[in-house]
Amino acid sequence: MLGLIRTSTQRKFLAIMFAALIAVNGPLLVTFFIVTKDTLEREMIAKKRVLLDANSKALSKVLWDFDYENLRKWTVAIANDRDIFSIEILDDNDKRLAFVSNNENETNIPEKEEALFSKEITHAVDGTDHVVGTLRIRFMSDRISNAAMGEVGKSVILFIVSTISVLVAALIANRFMITRPLLRLNEAIEATHRSGTRTKVDWSSSDELGRVTSAFNEMQDSLDQDEAKLLKANKRLAFLYNNTPVMLYSIDREDRIIKVSDYWLHATGYSRKNVIGRKFREFIHHEFKEEYLNNRSLLSTGRNETLEFTSVFEKADGSQLDVLITEAKDYDDSSSGRRSLSVMTDICKLKAAEAEILRQARTDFLTGLLNREGFADRLNTAIEEAGDTLEIAVLFFDLDRFKWVNDNLGHFAGDRVLQSVSREVSHLLDEGDCFGRFGGDEFAIMLSSNAVRKRAVELATRINRVLNKPIDLGGRTLQISASVGISFYPENAMNAEDLLKASDVAMYRQKNSGRNGHCVFNEKFGREAARQLEVKEVISEALKNDWFELHFQPIVDLKSRSTIGFEGLLRLVHPGKGILPPLEYIRAAEQTGGILEIGDLVLELGLQALERLHSKPEWQSTYVALNFSAAQFLPDLPANLAQKLSAHSIDPDRLVLEITETTLMQNNMGLASLIEDIRNLGCAFALDDFGTGFSSLSYMNRFPVDTVKIDSSFISGLDETAGSERANKTHALIEAIVGLSKRLELNVIAEGIENEEQLRCLIEMGVETGQGFLFGKAEPLDTVLSGHTARQPEIMSLPDMKLSNTGYG
Repeated sequence: MLGLIRTSTQRKFLAIMFAALIAVNGPLLVTFFIVTKDTLEREMIAKKRVLLDANSKALSKVLWDFDYENLRKWTVAIANDRDIFSIEILDDNDKRLAFVSNNENETNIPEKEEALFSKEITHAVDGTDHVVGTLRIRFMSDRISNAAMGEVGKSVILFIVSTISVLVAALIANRFMITRPLLRLNEAIEATHRSGTRTKVDWSSSDELGRVTSAFNEMQDSLDQDEAKLLKANKRLAFLYNNTPVMLYSIDREDRIIKVSDYWLHATGYSRKNVIGRKFREFIHHEFKEEYLNNRSLLSTGRNETLEFTSVFEKADGSQLDVLITEAKDYDDSSSGRRSLSVMTDICKLKAAEAEILRQARTDFLTGLLNREGFADRLNTAIEEAGDTLEIAVLFFDLDRFKWVNDNLGHFAGDRVLQSVSREVSHLLDEGDCFGRFGGDEFAIMLSSNAVRKRAVELATRINRVLNKPIDLGGRTLQISASVGISFYPENAMNAEDLLKASDVAMYRQKNSGRNGHCVFNEKFGREAARQLEVKEVISEALKNDWFELHFQPIVDLKSRSTIGFEGLLRLVHPGKGILPPLEYIRAAEQTGGILEIGDLVLELGLQALERLHSKPEWQSTYVALNFSAAQFLPDLPANLAQKLSAHSIDPDRLVLEITETTLMQNNMGLASLIEDIRNLGCAFALDDFGTGFSSLSYMNRFPVDTVKIDSSFISGLDETAGSERANKTHALIEAIVGLSKRLELNVIAEGIENEEQLRCLIEMGVETGQGFLFGKAEPLDTVLSGHTARQPEIMSLPDMKLSNTGYG
């Protein structure tokens, strides 16, 4: 290689030199030859002319003296010049005096080979030149030219010799100054290529080659540093590849393993020689091989750039490993035929955590039972597996009056009650039964067997019995009960959602029927539930579109029949169905919580009516009574009521709030305090439907009410035949209520007065005020006012009872 470089470099240099000589020196040499030859010829001819002049002067004396002997000798002497062809001397009469020729044949003188120079010979005598003859000399032209060429040839030879010397010197200089450093540079390159080590060039100079070799040596140093960094990075990469706690491997197009990391071997228990070259599918559990191959085909066919899927890997010890396999394409097909860069991650703990999260997501944290989602999932699974042979029963129950426990004993006590219920009921269940808590005090049980109906009823009875046992709450005992609803698959529903809904409907039917028992779902319940749902939707639409109106029924002085107040009764005026029955939508509103929004609307409409009444002098002394729901007795009720009264500039003693015995039966420890705070504002309370509850007298004693309203059922009894047993009892009860109320300084209002006979009897028994169809139905305020007269009553200043959220009558 070095010889080739040397020969190639020298040949190129010689070729360049010769080309330069031919291109530059060739034209110069030809020009030099021509110019020099012509110059020499002119110089030689000029010398001949000088010779002619000199000889003509020398012969002038000889001719003047007619010394022909010397003339001949002089002529011969002159003719000795080899370039002279002939010499001829003529006298002044052109007579030849002497003639000498160097050519034997004088007659054959080619003109092209001679040149004639003629010169007159003069002799000066006394200052006067006298022509004494003529000297004629013929020269050989070719000899002059040859002589000139000979002289030029010597110069050319000298030029060629000097050029060759320069060329040889250039070759020697090229050998040492250019070829030698190039050879050393090539030797360093060859040595680096052969050994792989960086060899430097031992050469230094200040010229371009020196800078090239210096740059080469710097490049070698830089490559050494880069190679060291790459080696270090490769070692680091290999270390990371083998020791990163992730199982790394590569497989080729045929699914053969071509590389695995040390951690892969450590995690799987295999040795490298036992896995390299084997197909990866051999290590996949047989149940997942087809799925594995289907997933990998997506990568091999180019449909996916990367691939991620889970599978089950069989370790060396035979155990199974849940893994997440991630593969990416290797676009470099030249790299050992690899087609994937793969990562296998152990997800056993992740799956266990996922299962635990799923378990927690489907488990009630307080009792450890299934929550709603978990129970519904188990129920759906049971329905799918039931087929035509098995029946399923769902028992849905919640605790009666559990809210009282939380409100009065605290949520900690409530949690202990729920935990106690879950323990006691769990003892009643078989291994295959499913028990869950839906939140709050709602529980559900799923039974599945061939005789599920009988067992469901028996279990509901046992639940009621076991829950009636006192519960110890750390020094305080509590007795609770439950309302249980039962539904059956496939009789009542075909899916979990509808089956739970059916048992929920049955449970609420039992709760409305007296609690502490069970109720089996009936299709009639479903129709009622659908009707209730329809009513809920109507309520929502009515609130949105302002379909609710407040109608007013006059409360009159029975003797004078003058109006002393009004009871505001809520009406839902449907644009297509007219006025809907209030009892139906009020109950639905109480069950859904919409009663709060309705109650705020009733209060606002009632206060607007009072504001309007008080703007007229003849109605300023009248009051308005509004029905109030138990749900409205919230801690912020007195403050909200005071704010609304102030906003409408209403005297509080013009507002009466009517409550029922059902409200008082809530046994809320804060209820008496709320009623007292409202009475302190100036409002009054009326006990509505008095006489129909369970312990009215105790409520009259415990709660500060101002008015008692005798229920219309007593008033209708006045129509019985005089002297009959019912008529006598009715008279006695009304007289007792009136007498008791007067002793307690309570006002009495009779409800439902419809005829004159009832009015007469009530006046005779001392009832002073009342309301009913006899005096007017509940109608819009404008209609009522146009047909009634107001009276300045001499009755107590009835602190208006707090506005009921339910305003219905």
